Amino acid sequence: MEQWRTAQDIAAEHDRLAATLSDWHPPYAHGVGLIPGDAPTPSAEHFQVVNVGRISLPGVVMADVTGYRRGTTSLTLDRDELERAITQLAPAEAFAEHPHPNLWTWRDRYLPALTADPTARLVAVFLATEEVGSDETAEVTAFREAVQTHHDGPRH
Repeated sequence: MEQWRTAQDIAAEHDRLAATLSDWHPPYAHGVGLIPGDAPTPSAEHFQVVNVGRISLPGVVMADVTGYRRGTTSLTLDRDELERAITQLAPAEAFAEHPHPNLWTWRDRYLPALTADPTARLVAVFLATEEVGSDETAEVTAFREAVQTHHDGPRH
């Protein structure tokens, strides 16, 4: 299995994968949320990892898996798509000098949670800019709140 052992390896994979995405425009922020089946609406707490910044291997991987290319949107993911994203991102774990919160959350939290709650749903949210649009989904609104909540915290 391929492994990316250095920051340069990860950056090279980011650039390689991004180059395969026709008409790709990196988002300002992105994240994957797990919304429990009994949740009346999505909320910021459903997004365990918030990624702010235009250079993000997990963001490119999720764009590849979901078909995202530009704009602000939320996209529903199924378990197979999440597993594909985990498989694509897993070689980054070989770079031990940097944490991998997206991979760990997707694999170690979300997969078991989907098994425990088959009515839960996954959403990938991409924000093109910081500006709020007039027709944003509840998932996008919840993710924007998560971005604000984590704004002063670590960025991935």
